Amino acid sequence: MRSWLTLLSVLVSTPAWADCPLDLGHGTGIVVYSDLYMLALRPDPLRIEVGQPFALLMNVCTKGGEPAELVLVDATMPEHRHGMNYAPTVKDNGEGRYRVEGLLFHMPGNWEVAFDVRAGGEVQRLTHDFILK
Repeated sequence: MRSWLTLLSVLVSTPAWADCPLDLGHGTGIVVYSDLYMLALRPDPLRIEVGQPFALLMNVCTKGGEPAELVLVDATMPEHRHGMNYAPTVKDNGEGRYRVEGLLFHMPGNWEVAFDVRAGGEVQRLTHDFILK
């Protein structure tokens, strides 16, 4: 994962990214980014528990400020070579805001969550790891 200093330099040097809302309430959130996209997300509820459903509140932004679409969210456990037992749904709330519902991590361990984002015709996958104990 890139350092916060790198992220800060990207945010400061890219005006469109400065408009990307990172705070999703409760003063907490996770930022995932690539050369093209920045995703701000937070779980709802804030604490993810094994076997309990949760949602993700998300903002999707592009470096150039053009509209982007959150196409798909999925999660896998790379060490176990399997995914979730449920397919989450992505709800578009407009202006780059999304709510992903129906997530459930059915066992403890490392979960890799994948986010497929599209702007124009190109889809890019970003990932973030959640570790449940």
